[in-house]
Amino acid sequence: MTIRRVVTGLDEHGREAFLTDTQLEEVPNVNTMLTSLWRTAGDLQIPPKVAVEDQFGFPEPGGAWIMSWTVPPHSVAGEEGGGTTQAGELPTGGAHATESIDVNIVLEGSIVFQLGDGSETVLARGDSIVVNGVMHTWRNPGDETARMLSVLFGAQRSNG
Repeated sequence: MTIRRVVTGLDEHGREAFLTDTQLEEVPNVNTMLTSLWRTAGDLQIPPKVAVEDQFGFPEPGGAWIMSWTVPPHSVAGEEGGGTTQAGELPTGGAHATESIDVNIVLEGSIVFQLGDGSETVLARGDSIVVNGVMHTWRNPGDETARMLSVLFGAQRSNG
């Protein structure tokens, strides 16, 4: 699936404008497909200081990454890697935690979200889950590809 991205902002004269209109391609990452819709470095500003919208990887604290991604039927997202995913890295798949707060919405299919302790919940089309830096995996036991939309905000872990 290709996704069209239209970006607004200010032109060279300071007027509102459509800056880009682009068809985005999916990029393979282990057994998932990722489309990076928008990504910024830390310190969100309007307009962005440094546009990194076509890059992949978890955002630095204060940054954001919006992506669409899929998990094929009868598989675990990534199925390799583990540990904590740092800013600038791609999702590690298997059990991992991120330095981010992630808002995830199921667009197609269904998916099982499992915490590091083994507890899990099934998410269906239209469901959402907010992941606050916990160890987790994504599993698709169904016969249909699961498609997710995720908005990730780079964060720092507190000591408390």
